[in-house]
Amino acid sequence: MAIDSPADLGVVLPCAGSGTRVGAPRPKQFLELGGRPVFHRSLSTFLGHPRVRKVVLVVAAQEEAQVRFELGNGFGSLLASGRLVFAQGGAERWQSVRNGVAALDKDCPLVAIHDVARPFLNATDIDAVVAAATADGAATLAIPCPDTVKWASEAIAGTTPLVERTIDRSRIWLTQTPQAFRREVLDDCYIKLATRPDFTPTDEAGIAEAFGHPVRLVRGAERLRKITSAEDLEWARWMAGRVVSGVLG
Repeated sequence: MAIDSPADLGVVLPCAGSGTRVGAPRPKQFLELGGRPVFHRSLSTFLGHPRVRKVVLVVAAQEEAQVRFELGNGFGSLLASGRLVFAQGGAERWQSVRNGVAALDKDCPLVAIHDVARPFLNATDIDAVVAAATADGAATLAIPCPDTVKWASEAIAGTTPLVERTIDRSRIWLTQTPQAFRREVLDDCYIKLATRPDFTPTDEAGIAEAFGHPVRLVRGAERLRKITSAEDLEWARWMAGRVVSGVLG
């Protein structure tokens, strides 16, 4: 990236989820990982990127006061300057992200959205997905599916399903984040989404796809695995130890 790259990227970090599958007393994004909360890693990476103009942290209303207090040590000047701001979480993830996008300045023509439960992203990941979104309008990191994929029948209560067919995995990609968009693509999607109360999207790339916007796949990495379960958290803590020890950058 050129040193004089414009600060034209707004970032939305959804932190409002309950994260109950980890089995911890507090949502997974606030758990300790290598001496700091999980979400601090993604937040620090984005704030350290020269392209990032503003970061919006989307949190549940009941968590905001505590998160603000915890961010005061280390991020206080960024909060004071307005480079780091808060938005309130919605009932669904996509609503939380929409609230975060609305909190961005209009001079952020590009928007990146990232699951903070994928804590090991780096500047190269950001550069790649933003470059693709600039060119194509929408992009997401993803990795080719490494396993054989089975299409299953509907499960009958008390049993596991039967295989109906095997799917060609050569065209199957597993979606990750960050995902990035030209601002006008997201604005168009949110307008159209208001007319589709039956549609409950799981990610913004899916919203763009549903409303006719092409989405470019950008090769991601295994290290962008999402913390969902207790086993994932154990893996992430092992990874964080490797980062601290210098094995990973």
